[in-house]
Amino acid sequence: MTVSIVVPVYNAADTIAACIDSLCHQTHTDVDIVLVDDGSPDESGRICDAKAQQDSRIRVVHQPNQGRTAARWRGTQQAAGEWLTYVDADDQLRVDGIERLLQNATDDTDIVLGNSASIGYPTGTVPIELFRHLTVRGEGTIGVPWGSLYRHSALNAHQFDLPREIINGEDYLFWLRLIFQTQKDVRTLHESIYLKGEEHTSNVFRWTTEYCERLNRLRMGSIPSDVVDDYLGDTLIDRIANLFAATLDEPRSVWQDSVFFREILRDMQHVGMTFSPRQRLFLNLPSRRLRRLYSWWSDCHSFGAQPTYFLNER
Repeated sequence: MTVSIVVPVYNAADTIAACIDSLCHQTHTDVDIVLVDDGSPDESGRICDAKAQQDSRIRVVHQPNQGRTAARWRGTQQAAGEWLTYVDADDQLRVDGIERLLQNATDDTDIVLGNSASIGYPTGTVPIELFRHLTVRGEGTIGVPWGSLYRHSALNAHQFDLPREIINGEDYLFWLRLIFQTQKDVRTLHESIYLKGEEHTSNVFRWTTEYCERLNRLRMGSIPSDVVDDYLGDTLIDRIANLFAATLDEPRSVWQDSVFFREILRDMQHVGMTFSPRQRLFLNLPSRRLRRLYSWWSDCHSFGAQPTYFLNER
């Protein structure tokens, strides 16, 4: 069975060759590798073309720069496989990654989630209703497109129809739109088959409450209107995470008076949710510097048991 691997490529000259090699050397050899050169000004496009000359399973699409989400959609349109996965140009797949994902694909599912350890589930099946709640909360590796397998026919333009300026949180929106369009339960693989390279976007991105508000409008619009109330508490988990990230870079006078913060308080009251004592302490710290120190301390002392800001506390 053919599995398509879509790779958006932009300024990845230092990593794209190793990425492609990891795809070509998969134990499941029936792969269709679609490299989308998104107007790279460096040597990335030429490296892709050279690799395509060496392996007939590789196809290269060159386009003017449109952003990573648009590049993924272009690759999805070009893909030939019944199943599809995404790999970023600075990452790699474990040599048996496609094989292990495909072994868990069935006629009764549209999604195989890799690394289900990140959400605390063994290899098996998660009912679609439960998985939707996990998705809205942004649990574990739900919220990134890479490392999972998707039925090609379940993917469509709506999942990728996002403003180009949404460069952080766009993958979460992809998942939201996908999970509310499929009715099938989700298969999970309790293995990490994806070898993540150095993160770039999230390392330099600075959250603002204005950006959070824009993201939240898209979040709420991605959940069917007739069930929004059923998932309102779940949205708050991720919205609070966004808020606390913004408080590290915005002064209190900005975030406290923002529409985004006021709407969080309103919806928390609506669902009967309150900040935990540690969350209240974090918000009441008098300066961004102290909030950054508290955030750093929380990460260093959680030992992997809970996320930054203790966001799972209700």
